Amino acid sequence: MEYLDIVDENGVPTGKIAERTAAHKQGLRHRTSHVWILRERAGKVEVLLQKRSQNKDSFPGCYDISSAGHIPAGVDFIPSALRELKEELGCSVSENELIYCGQRRFSYDGIFHGKEFHDRQVSNVYALWLDRRPEDFALQKEELEEVRWFEFESCLRLVEKNEIPHCIYLEELQMLLPEVRKRERLCILVTPPVTEEEKQQLLQAAPGQKFFFTEKPELTEEQLRRADIILGNLQSPLQLKKCENLKWIQLNNAGTEGYCEPGLLPEGAQLANATGAYGMAISEHMIGCLFALRKKLLLYWDNQKVHCWHSEGHVKVIERSNVLVIGCGDIGMTFGRKMNALGCRVSGIRRRVSKKSDCPEWMEGMYGMDSLEELLPKADIVAMSLPGNASTYHVLSRERIALLSDNAVVLNVGRGTAIDTDALADALYTGKIAGAALDVTDPEPLPADHRLWNAPNLLITPHVSGGFSLPETLEKIVGLFADNLERYFAGQPIENLVNLQTGYRE
Repeated sequence: MEYLDIVDENGVPTGKIAERTAAHKQGLRHRTSHVWILRERAGKVEVLLQKRSQNKDSFPGCYDISSAGHIPAGVDFIPSALRELKEELGCSVSENELIYCGQRRFSYDGIFHGKEFHDRQVSNVYALWLDRRPEDFALQKEELEEVRWFEFESCLRLVEKNEIPHCIYLEELQMLLPEVRKRERLCILVTPPVTEEEKQQLLQAAPGQKFFFTEKPELTEEQLRRADIILGNLQSPLQLKKCENLKWIQLNNAGTEGYCEPGLLPEGAQLANATGAYGMAISEHMIGCLFALRKKLLLYWDNQKVHCWHSEGHVKVIERSNVLVIGCGDIGMTFGRKMNALGCRVSGIRRRVSKKSDCPEWMEGMYGMDSLEELLPKADIVAMSLPGNASTYHVLSRERIALLSDNAVVLNVGRGTAIDTDALADALYTGKIAGAALDVTDPEPLPADHRLWNAPNLLITPHVSGGFSLPETLEKIVGLFADNLERYFAGQPIENLVNLQTGYRE
């Protein structure tokens, strides 16, 4: 019979012992040692899984940890781990070869072979680097049927999606990530036009990795095929089809149009964006356009070109204006905060309003899209910073433009498809609204013969409010890249992950 120490939640023996079967029947907390065997092949890390015997009292025939075992009463974690490695796999290793990855506690309740099974474990988790062929392990046949190497990233996906029979906890597998990342030699492709100083910042964030600094037009198929990580946009999202090794792409945009199409990213690859990098630059562009319109600076610029000293009459006040921000991500909220500082009353519209904390103190209110028709007639300034997708198409439709007052100014820095272009042109030509500033259009680029070019009180810029027009924006993007590289190689979740179903940051 096998007796186990009954332990507290920290794995410290309480002085009581129980027979193993009784511990599982009664749900008594006990200790186990878990050893994950790893090896490095061609810059990739593989993990060894054992397949449990069909005769096991729990999870028969399932893939499991490389080597795991209950700790007999009176024995500590490491001696037990070394014993299990020898008995199960025929591996003799030293204590110093075991790399401690953490401790975890878990519970499981189920039925196996018609008997109740209540498992309460405190487990120490170890990594062991050992490169052997499966046939070179001396297997304990009554305990396991076989061992098999899996590429580590593939194993994560298989466990997460339950695509193999297993009794592995994803959280425990993820505990190995810091150790795995230390050994990986990845190919990192950087596409923005970074400076030498910014290159060094990225190199320092991921020492020992292979970097390619190649701007979008110069990308080669070989670089795309080899890329494990891509920092920056591609010339076309369709190029993702060539990225067979891709683990993660971080766009230099906040918008993700084209990158979320089903089947475009390799299975398991993650998408992140650059939310947080553009608020400063784009909000200042919006404010500049707003002042130009309200203070008739465009008319005075026309007069200057023809040397005409002429007053254009009354201008409009910005202080005390009602500002409606449609799209309350980093850009919209930064603009709203600055408009509040100018003495404006600011309200926001966002896709989902889940809690009171969504509305900061400086904002009059935060609303969902269902409140748009109610708020538009009250708005003096409508600021739009929406991404381009099916849910944002023609948010400002002809019917909603008709709700605007003749004092309203429309600012759009998100995507041109969020506005009905023909309806906006009609409103400008007829004086239905006071003006508009568009950094994005539909279509884009705007054709030379399009009627918008000559519309009164309209300021058009060629999608330059963001991008790299402001050097500080690229600095912020590179900072985000570097932070996420450090997080990735430390086995931590990367920031700004995008939900592929919605196209928005999670």
